[in-house]
Amino acid sequence: MIMSMYQNAGIISLPYPILVFGYALIEETRPKKQFWRFLRLYTTFVLLFKFIFNLRIFDEYLETPEFKHFTAYVKVGLYDYHAIWKLILYMMPEIMIISFIMLNEIKLKLLGLYFQSENEIETV
Repeated sequence: MIMSMYQNAGIISLPYPILVFGYALIEETRPKKQFWRFLRLYTTFVLLFKFIFNLRIFDEYLETPEFKHFTAYVKVGLYDYHAIWKLILYMMPEIMIISFIMLNEIKLKLLGLYFQSENEIETV
């Protein structure tokens, strides 16, 4: 998530460090399944938005002076790449985030900790 913020710094990737450092580290044991579900859905929508934004339909919009003026002041984190390899590298941090979230959910389901936290299993 930090790599996503470093590579694609902008408003789109700003929730990642806020969620990781502002919420997930404050949790007593580990984040609940709702946190991971929200993060997975948000990352899916970011990937979809980045992909749709890179379609040729939006090339005319990206070249308008209004869009260039807006992105000069507000860094959104959306870039237009014409080469497929640059597009893949541009979307790779979010692909890795989604992959690791899914692996985490699989691991928690196999351990039996997906639907309950450690505090619910054994209280002190």
